[in-house]
Amino acid sequence: MPTWTCPNIKCTYNKQLQPGQHCPLCGKEAKEFKFNEFGNLLKKKWSFKKSIERTKEYERVFGRMKFCPKCGSTNVFWAYGLPQLWSVWECRECNYRGPLILEDGKLAAKLRKKWKKRFRESSLSSC
Repeated sequence: MPTWTCPNIKCTYNKQLQPGQHCPLCGKEAKEFKFNEFGNLLKKKWSFKKSIERTKEYERVFGRMKFCPKCGSTNVFWAYGLPQLWSVWECRECNYRGPLILEDGKLAAKLRKKWKKRFRESSLSSC
């Protein structure tokens, strides 16, 4: 027996609908699927849902990481050894020392790319 359900892959609604009925989440009209087509649709919906979850997990993990504002490295630490330097961060790669730190992974990736390009150019010119 054919199954009627929401044809939208990005919609998380995967329950059976009646012919002519609209999806309660996205509003698309239900479509008739054969059993094997229905299974393929559910696989696509599942993989879309997992990709969204992976993206959220990535943002959650990298949202807490600290990046150097000069070179974009994650090799930064808080200089807590001295009481007068209570808000100073240090980078072990570019020797940055200051109160600012990045938590935006996308911006840090761009900085890192520019830093590596600049570092390569300076090492080539010194030869």
